[in-house]
Order: sequence, then C-alpha cells, then structure tokens
Amino acid sequence: HTHTVYLLFNFVAPAQILFLTSSILKNAYTHSLSSDLHRVIGHAMCIDCPSIDEVRTFLSKDPITRLFASTSDDDNDEEKEAEYLEIANSIPLYRWRHIRDHTLRMDDGRDGNPTLVFGLDHSEEAGDEGHPLRSEKKEAHLEYLIRSERVIAAGALHLPTATKEDPSSIPVGDLVLFNSPSRDDAVDFAENDPFAQVGLYKTLRVHRYNSLDVTGKFVSEDVMYPDRHAYGMKRKMERMGYPVRDDETKWINW
Repeated sequence: HTHTVYLLFNFVAPAQILFLTSSILKNAYTHSLSSDLHRVIGHAMCIDCPSIDEVRTFLSKDPITRLFASTSDDDNDEEKEAEYLEIANSIPLYRWRHIRDHTLRMDDGRDGNPTLVFGLDHSEEAGDEGHPLRSEKKEAHLEYLIRSERVIAAGALHLPTATKEDPSSIPVGDLVLFNSPSRDDAVDFAENDPFAQVGLYKTLRVHRYNSLDVTGKFVSEDVMYPDRHAYGMKRKMERMGYPVRDDETKWINW
C-alpha cells in the first residue's frame, strides 16, 4: 500500500459526526473529542490518501470546514471554493506512522473508555531526525506502551511532506489511543510516559473520543449519548449507497 495516512486535529469548534465521501478517499475514520463526556470540543480524522493536495481538497469539502467560511449567498462559487480551500490549508496535518504490532491493538472500550493523548515535541532542539530525546527514550516509550496492555493504537506524528520517504518528514510528536477508566487515570498514564517524563513534549492533550468508521462496518454505541441508536447508522448508510459489506471494502479486509 503506497498511500499515506494523515491526521487532522480541529479544536476550534464543536464537531459534527458526518459522512465523508470522496472519489480519492480510500479509508478514513473520525473521532469526536471530549474532555468530560458532556461536550464535544473537536474531532480527529485519519485519512488514507495519495497526496497532501488531495487531502486539502477533501477537507475543503467537509461541512465542518465550511462552517467557518464568511462567504454569503451573494458570493460566486469560485470565491466560495477559494475560501473553503484557504480554511482547509490552515488546518494542521501530520503523517501518523502508527506502530503495527498486535500488543498495541487492544479493543476500543476494553477496561475503560477510549481515550486519546496527543503530544507535540519542543521544536527548538529538533535536528534532522527530530528531537534528540526521542531517539534516546524510544525503547523506554515503546516498552511503557506495551506493558500497559491498554493501547488501541500508537505511533509518531511526522511532518506531512509530499512523500513519506522525504528526509524532511521528521517526527514532531505522538498520538496514542488507549483505554482508561477515568480522566485522572488517563492524565496519569500520559504524564508517566517516558517521553513526557524527560520533557520531550511542549504540549500534551488528553481527550475522550468516540469513533465513527465511515465504511459503516464498525459501529459502537456512543458513550456520550448512550440513548442514541448508533447501529441504525449502518442501515442508513447502506440505503444511501455507502460501502458497508466486506466485499465492498476490500482495502480493509486483510
């Protein structure tokens, strides 16, 4: 598979759960983010796409992106599209090189709520291969994640260059998805990571999240709104023509 996975974070405004469609999109999922399970504060989106330009174009068509536009009905379509693309270009992107190991692939919601920790390195001391503390504590960080037996997915965030082979695509942070019974426990887990202990991160965020797999195949109950009938989503997506069966989503059935 030659495509690259990009990660989008949006902490600007409350996010909506939406259906993502694009002819260039191969696989994607989105997480609505919350700190207290009472309000949504943003969303994280993983997109498997051939190039950064196509990611930006895709984001410019996202209804959430368009909520921030100042264009009116009086503006022509060209002006609107230009502003949508400008907003999309302002959204931070990272290439997420998640670690593909069975020990770091626990089920969402096992022994707690799915939680996300997002850390960005101090950039002042970063060299050609990233911050020196990253290579120094890499093995300790990995061992910490494995021994926790709670990680859903984890990996370094890299600068989103045109190709992943570009040497300037250095690691600049980390994304770890894990299960946690409480916010205090989640914060404690994040702060005791060897990377955090040595002061690698300039910023460190911890959020609960709800997953929406846009293929409609993997749907779970919404922990923020348990009364909602989440499983009805798959049936609705199927009626609308979205791929929901194994023979329609071959790219993720390996």
